[in-house]
Amino acid sequence: MFAQSLARSFQIHSGPVALGIGTRSVSWDKFGKVVPSIAKGLNMLGCKPGSRIAVLAGNSPEHLEMMYAISWAGCILVPLNNRLSTAELSVILADSESVALASDSKHYTVVKELLEKVDLSPTTIGLDENAYGDYKLSDLASQESSGAWLGTKSDIGALYYTGGTTGQPKGVMISNHSLLIQTLNIIQDLNINSKTRFLHAPPLFHLAGAGVAHACTFAGATQMFLPEYNPVTYLKEIARSQATLISLVPTMISDIFDQEDVNSFFQTVDTIVYGAAPITEQLLMKVLSKCPDVNLIQIYGQTECSGPCLILPPDRHVISGPLAGKLGSAGRANLTSEVRIANETGVELDRGIPGEILIRGPSTMSGYWKQETLTDETLENGWLHTGDIGIMDSDGFVTVVDRKKDMIVTGGENVFSSEVENVLANYPGVNYCAVIGVPDEKWGERVHAVVGITEGTNMELESVRSFCKKSIASYKCPQSLDCITDPLPISGVGKVRKDILREKYREGNLK
Repeated sequence: MFAQSLARSFQIHSGPVALGIGTRSVSWDKFGKVVPSIAKGLNMLGCKPGSRIAVLAGNSPEHLEMMYAISWAGCILVPLNNRLSTAELSVILADSESVALASDSKHYTVVKELLEKVDLSPTTIGLDENAYGDYKLSDLASQESSGAWLGTKSDIGALYYTGGTTGQPKGVMISNHSLLIQTLNIIQDLNINSKTRFLHAPPLFHLAGAGVAHACTFAGATQMFLPEYNPVTYLKEIARSQATLISLVPTMISDIFDQEDVNSFFQTVDTIVYGAAPITEQLLMKVLSKCPDVNLIQIYGQTECSGPCLILPPDRHVISGPLAGKLGSAGRANLTSEVRIANETGVELDRGIPGEILIRGPSTMSGYWKQETLTDETLENGWLHTGDIGIMDSDGFVTVVDRKKDMIVTGGENVFSSEVENVLANYPGVNYCAVIGVPDEKWGERVHAVVGITEGTNMELESVRSFCKKSIASYKCPQSLDCITDPLPISGVGKVRKDILREKYREGNLK
């Protein structure tokens, strides 16, 4: 399955640079030799098909090599979000019963603390020179190579823990077959080929980063990494490496397009892929105005569907002409996904009626690790219940209006927080915002806005409400307001942690 496609890539692709970081590079020949060797080393350490191997590292060639070695050996990858606390990581390590933990030198202290918190004694592997580990990656890579493990369609290839925006992490079981299907989808939808030069930005521990990495590897593209991400160095690296493809989450786009003369760094860029979190209309228009010649592709998906299921292609990123009018949507179903908008009982709704987005197809998860009840609740008759509220138009384009759990019910009326946020983002002086529902004695819930402003700026609730009333109904406008200068709490892929905000602003904690 997935490992066989890796073997095919190593067999047919050639060239001096498959992977690069700074001035250091890995050729296709070396890439194709080191992965099977590391896999053999993992087997010699006692890692067998089905064994879970956790990885805690920043983006690097070694990180990707370890991911592929795990697949080659028939083991199960457990990517660890490096933004989580050691307490949270210890829960994942224990729940997955990982037999090995690979990490880089940046996370030496974290790994040391983590191992003190768990009862497990996983074999530790250092990915670079000063990393924590019983063994070094270079030691494993010196082993004789082994053949790619031949799995079945149902064998689990990765265990992605998610749920950071809603509560306790859940282990999402992704089969090798689902990974393969999504990789082929991404190659087609992003037009990736051997001439593509991809500069990584989203973390490899997330499918937003790993999915494009897989597509590049299968298609023979060149992949480049940054030791540390920040918008200034990323822009410089785009120009230095002559990247043609970049993939960003909206928070990264916002930071990058706040830089001066940003379009001058995009001379070689053909395509910007964005997704993993909602994007405001204001930010999208800024990108279109500053880089009008760059193709934009939006992807919508979830960990539970192994990556993208909706695609908004470049020809729909227009504000005029016969193909205009879809810019606010997340796109249409990709080649292997069936999508419907349904009511609470799963019955499909008419076009234009909001309901839950359901997905069915070969890329959906196998289930939640050791959580059968939750699996049965989320996967019904093959349909994945995403928890997102969407509207499908007559052409099949889906607009995502909110998370089901983020919808606010005030005075019996449903308010989609994203709709309010899109209006609020255009208010003068607003740097960023989040809208949540907080308990209210009269209305049940009231619309509460958390707004990021520059220190010294004044913002009055009535002025904000008057501004919003020009675009949305009165009951949707913020009924309370908190102005902050600190960043909003966000997940590893830039999603606002509204669960944290709701806890903070519960009645009694409002400023």
